[in-house]
Amino acid sequence: MGRVVFVCTHNSARSQLAAALWKRRTHGEAASAGTKPATRVHPRALAVAHRHALDLDATGTAHVKDVVRDDDLVIAVCDNAHEELTGPVRPRLHWSVPDPVRIDTDEAFEAAYADLADRVDRLAPTTMLRGTR
Repeated sequence: MGRVVFVCTHNSARSQLAAALWKRRTHGEAASAGTKPATRVHPRALAVAHRHALDLDATGTAHVKDVVRDDDLVIAVCDNAHEELTGPVRPRLHWSVPDPVRIDTDEAFEAAYADLADRVDRLAPTTMLRGTR
């Protein structure tokens, strides 16, 4: 199995944080993408990443079609992306993580970070045992 690609609609917060968490937790390959990517990573996502020593590129958003490869494990981290991925790119997992951008507070971004960190921590050991890196 190849790398893990986290997908949300705008690729500006949840998918970015999830990919950074995955890289830190597993030291494996991870990427993020969006079905309708924003022009930049949300400033509050950058702030929460900074507080938790995660590396995010402020301009590093991308479209699913430009990122996903055939052997990737695709994880949709939002309901909209899960529903929109109906073509050749299909998520293997779906995590319904509330969108912190809608609330746009530091607390909402911290809650999304905590939710994603918990999910990554639960998934990483099982995929590591199967040889996913």
